Amino acid sequence: MIWVSAILALAVPGVLLVGHLNRRGNPNDKAKGIGWQFIRYTVLTIAIPIVGILALNNALTGEAATLIAGAMGYAFGKTPEND
Repeated sequence: MIWVSAILALAVPGVLLVGHLNRRGNPNDKAKGIGWQFIRYTVLTIAIPIVGILALNNALTGEAATLIAGAMGYAFGKTPEND
C-alpha cells in the first residue's frame, strides 16, 4: 500500500513538470499561454491521485472531498467568454 501511495504522490509533481514543459514548448518558440483547457487538465490530473492517496490511507473526509469537488466544479463549470 505504501508503494501505491508513493507512486500516486509522484504523479502530482510529474503532472506539473509535464505541464510546464508542454507550455514552454521548443527553445526557439514563444511560450504558450495558460488557457482553461490546460487548467482543467491540470486540476483533473492532480485531483485523481490525491483522492487515491487519501482514500487508500483512510484519510478522505467529507471536508477534503468537498474541497476537491469544489476545485473541479470551478474548473469545469467555467463557461467560455465571447470576446
